[in-house]
Amino acid sequence: MRRELEQFFKNLESELGISLSVEWRRQEALVQIEIEEDFYVFLVFSWHGGECSVEYMVGDDNAIIQSRHVDKLDLATSIVKQIHKAALEKFTCLSS
Repeated sequence: MRRELEQFFKNLESELGISLSVEWRRQEALVQIEIEEDFYVFLVFSWHGGECSVEYMVGDDNAIIQSRHVDKLDLATSIVKQIHKAALEKFTCLSS
């Protein structure tokens, strides 16, 4: 699964024109996309056997959205929707 995810993340970077960083854990990939200083889209992709899940978080390191970032919420939501759509198309384990 890790190799598939590595390729998926590379494709996202080029298709969406974003830069992301990934922290790998045993069966989890923690992805951070910086939209602006102290404002991120976070993605947690977990897998075990044939099952997997994806979760999203928007804001700073504590999932807090500062008032100065409210104007970036539409962009963050758009990124989450694009990533989620691509993930559903790529990983059949998400549809179960």
